[in-house]
Amino acid sequence: MLVKMAILGLFLVLASPYVIAAFGWSNGGWSTDPATPKYGTHDWIAQHALDWLPVDEKQTIINNLAVYLYGTELPDNAHAPDGVGIGDTSKHHVYYYANRSLQDDPAAVRAQQEYDSALSYTRDGDWVNASKRLGVMTHYICDVGVFGHVMGSGTAWGNEVHHSDFEDYVLSRTDTYIAEFNAYLVFDGALDNGSAYDATLTLAFNTTFGDNGSYDCTWMDQSYGWSNPTFKNRCGESLNLATNLVADVLHSFYQNVVVPEIPVNVILSLLVIAALLVAVASRWKK
Repeated sequence: MLVKMAILGLFLVLASPYVIAAFGWSNGGWSTDPATPKYGTHDWIAQHALDWLPVDEKQTIINNLAVYLYGTELPDNAHAPDGVGIGDTSKHHVYYYANRSLQDDPAAVRAQQEYDSALSYTRDGDWVNASKRLGVMTHYICDVGVFGHVMGSGTAWGNEVHHSDFEDYVLSRTDTYIAEFNAYLVFDGALDNGSAYDATLTLAFNTTFGDNGSYDCTWMDQSYGWSNPTFKNRCGESLNLATNLVADVLHSFYQNVVVPEIPVNVILSLLVIAALLVAVASRWKK
């Protein structure tokens, strides 16, 4: 038995460099009741993304707001109370090479998978589970707005020094819907029809290389300090971009789900044309 335990211990030590567990923005803790989810940064981003959608595009999610917000914690939580936890924290990153080409994209892949799962639920008329999957999706998109989720030992940027301390500070300013960091939220003025995959890559690219080449992931890690207004504002920019991108994806989702209503005048025109074709066909037979 002692030999087996020693071998197991050696295996875990040797394997540890290859096991990545990267927690992103905080969920405010694990919820004990899905109907009353705990509130954290992930919830804050997911809920404020709804602010910029037209009423008809967000109403079904608002009707299922609790389960939508509950979904945001599931990627980090493998032991959710209703048995639907995921806990795949090794897939919460996107890496780019120094030449700006894509290196690894698991968070983007997972975001798209959850988007597709939500679409499937809507086709069955199940907006409860669709809303939950959309909440899950937002987690994968938003995680790569944290510089620690675009850095790693196998990247050109190396491992980050600051991660949980960064996220804990942000949580203390985003742990309610109306919070200090609301000041950073500004709608970019347009809702784009982008995919969940592309939105994740867009955010990761911005986090990695900075906004217009300034304040990239290594700068954020090395310049860590909340008394530095440039550092703090850069964090706010990342949060704002994440929220706008989630709004874009939810807008795109609505476009894919809802069949546009055909105006009455168009229907009448089509009926008139159909009647004329029938009349012409009848006369031709005679």
